[in-house]
Order: sequence, then C-alpha cells, then structure tokens
Amino acid sequence: MKVLVTGAAGLLGGRLATLLAARDFAVVAARHQAPTPPGLPALALDLTDPSAVEAGLDEARPDAVVHGAVLGRADECERRPDLATELNARGPGRLAAACRSRGIRLVGLSTDLVFGGERALSDERTAPAPLSVYGRTKLEGERALLSADPAAAVARVALVAGHGHGPRGTASESIAWALRAGGTVRLFADEYRTPVDPESVADGVALLLEQGGAGLFHLGGPERLSRLELGLRVARILGLPSRGIESALQADYPGPDRRPADTSLDSARARQELGWKPGALDRALRASRAQAD
Repeated sequence: MKVLVTGAAGLLGGRLATLLAARDFAVVAARHQAPTPPGLPALALDLTDPSAVEAGLDEARPDAVVHGAVLGRADECERRPDLATELNARGPGRLAAACRSRGIRLVGLSTDLVFGGERALSDERTAPAPLSVYGRTKLEGERALLSADPAAAVARVALVAGHGHGPRGTASESIAWALRAGGTVRLFADEYRTPVDPESVADGVALLLEQGGAGLFHLGGPERLSRLELGLRVARILGLPSRGIESALQADYPGPDRRPADTSLDSARARQELGWKPGALDRALRASRAQAD
C-alpha cells in the first residue's frame, strides 16, 4: 500500500513515516519546510493551499493518506490563532474532500486535548470541550474531516512519549534532556494523561489502513498518570537524578494556554474492533532519544 504521510517533518509524523515504512508500506513523506526522515521519498506540500493539496495528491498517487500535519505547539496556536484555524481546522476538510473524490483512504491524527478535563478515561462518546486554541482547532478539524469523508478515520493520540523525530522531544525526551543537562523541570501533579509511544500509534494507524474503520478511535497508552508521575518514572527508568523535577499545581501557574486536568483516554474501541494493543510505558521510556536528531 502506498501511503502519503503529511507532517512527516514533525515530532510524531516523522516517526510514523519511518515506522510505517518499516512495516512495508510504501511511504511518501510530505512536509512544508523542515526535513523529513532520510531514505524516504519526499514531497513538498502546503496544506493551506487548496490547489497544492490537489496537485500533491495527483503527483504522489497514494492509496492512503495519514494526515499528521499540525500547528502543534499550544503557545504558538494562542499567538497565531488564524494560522491554527487554517492548518488545524480547515486543512483536514480540504484534504478529506480531495481524498474522497480520488478514492483515497484517509486516517487523520488528532489529540486528547479536545477534552476539557472534567473526567478520567474519556471514550469516543464523551463530549469534547477544548480549553485551548490548539484543542478547539483540532476538534474543528476532526469534524471537518469526517464531514467531508464519513468513511475516513480519526485517531485521537494521547501525550506522546518515547522515541520522537526532529529537534523537539517527546514528553519523556524533553524531561530526560533537561535532567541530563542539569536543568529544572516543572511538572504538574494535577494534570493526568495516558502517554503512548509512536510505535503503538503506528500499529493503530496500520490497522486502520489495513482493516478499515470509520469515525473516531482513541489511541492512549496503558497507564493513566500525572505529568509529575511521568517525570519521576522517566528519571527512574533512565537512571537520571530526580532532584531537578519540581512538583507544581496548575492553579499556581496560570497561562493563556489552559491545560485540562485530565485528558486520559479510554481506548477500548481500538482494542476491541482493531485488535490494537499499546506497548508498555517503561519500554517506551527506554526508547527515548539521548539527544535530538
């Protein structure tokens, strides 16, 4: 199966492109500016330009598209809401319409931050209530994608830990890099997630490509824990000093990009319908890069 991966220069998209290629998919890595993983055919693609989207699909001629392109930094989304709306909210709908007209299978990636944090272990039936521009635009993008192509799938991905791609670190890598450098990491004891590794996400995406499945699927890791607990686990698993980890509460550090208290995911649908099983968290933490690519 020939698969076009958008956002293949990004933290998760780049890693997914590599992992899907290792699973014998014929991957074309689409990017806008930053470099994609070496060894993969690359395609320059501006997802804010409708004509470029159409031309890119016609040039690549994929059987399927994995849509990972995103304006993903919450603080940047707050500063540049128009760009976040264009890329995260409108872009998926344009891409979905173009894929549907060409008979191309589409799997879009979204986020656990579409939820407001009022409950633990949200499933696909839980009503979203995003608190940030990032979460709001990603929710709008989900809805635009599925409206334009009801046969497509959207995988909501939890906080990413383990081995990433490019200059940014995953949740575990950013902690490890700071601790190795002797820095201090402030982590919230009252922010709960279900961290998941890119390998598990790649497994879920591969199953959606191969088996089909429409609508929303949650891809969260096997454990619910706070950001503070995650940091302490990173230090223990990687043998790093935990004295640089500072426990904090969200109320003590208000900011423009509000963080939900609990966006842990219930991934029962993916487990039951796809046979998906996320990998162990400790294994993911051990796979974290020692430094950025």
